[in-house]
Amino acid sequence: MQAVATQWKHDEIAQLEEYLAAPVVALVDVSGIPARQMMEMRKSLREHGVRVRMSRNRLLRRAIEAVAARRPGLEKLADAFRKEQLALLTGDGSPFTISRLLKAAETLAPARGGEVAGADVVVEKGVTPFPAGPIVGEFQQAGFPAVIVKGQIEIRKRHVAVAGGDTISAQVAAALTKLEIYPVTMGMELLGAYDGQDFYPPEVLDIDYDEFHGRLQSAVAGAFNLAMHARWLSSATTVPLVAKARAEALAVAKAAAWPSEETIAALLAEAHRQMLGVASHAGDGADEELKAMQGVTAAAPAVRAEKAEAGEEPEAEQDEASEEDAVSGLGAMFE
Repeated sequence: MQAVATQWKHDEIAQLEEYLAAPVVALVDVSGIPARQMMEMRKSLREHGVRVRMSRNRLLRRAIEAVAARRPGLEKLADAFRKEQLALLTGDGSPFTISRLLKAAETLAPARGGEVAGADVVVEKGVTPFPAGPIVGEFQQAGFPAVIVKGQIEIRKRHVAVAGGDTISAQVAAALTKLEIYPVTMGMELLGAYDGQDFYPPEVLDIDYDEFHGRLQSAVAGAFNLAMHARWLSSATTVPLVAKARAEALAVAKAAAWPSEETIAALLAEAHRQMLGVASHAGDGADEELKAMQGVTAAAPAVRAEKAEAGEEPEAEQDEASEEDAVSGLGAMFE
């Protein structure tokens, strides 16, 4: 009987050693995770090529120490051991990938009482699925504003059941579970990871990827602007530098009125604009074509026609009559 038990342990250690030969190996604490949540997390990790292997801590340690002889650095996983239930995670990629997948695999679980709320736990206003009965008293004892309306239990107003940072009592936890409000974030705690060369403690792997991406984008933009300012040719700057140089050359050629295939159209357009500017000061000296270019309407003939219909003499004829009257007046003085 003793031999059978010993053989089982040897077989288990041999299987653990196979896991420890993977490109990336991580040690996690899985204590306190309910079976349902554990299955969901294992499924989520398996979809990304990460396997989970649970065993006795003592056997895990022996397997790590055995493999560390040919994979230096792996022994630091044993230094991260705890008395809680531990498990191995293995996969490809990098320790940072494992850490990111662990966060993505976190799930919500019901509170049992004694947990600390990471954020406000809110019970929203509305009708519950429970009919009138003793359960309304349980909700009221938990501090929920519960009443009976038309034979149904209803939460009268939005209620903060537990403020962030406060401890969840067993009474409140039971009431939240009945309403299917699960305030506890459940996940595997990463204790360390090994990539075949280096050991990564959890604080190194705990990265805010949104902040990291923002800083990376800012650094790339800053480097690009510096390279453009210094006119540093590279695969990223050559095309925009050539485009910038062409635009500056065209600007100089236009300012110098240098005719070329690229500038002649713009130069003619500028000359035409200047000509119209000069013509705008010519008044009646401008011909009809120039007036049409300036958008001046031929209103003078219409005005003259209106005056003729009213019996008024045209301005030119009035001027000629005035000159004749002046000449005849001068002649009379010398008779």
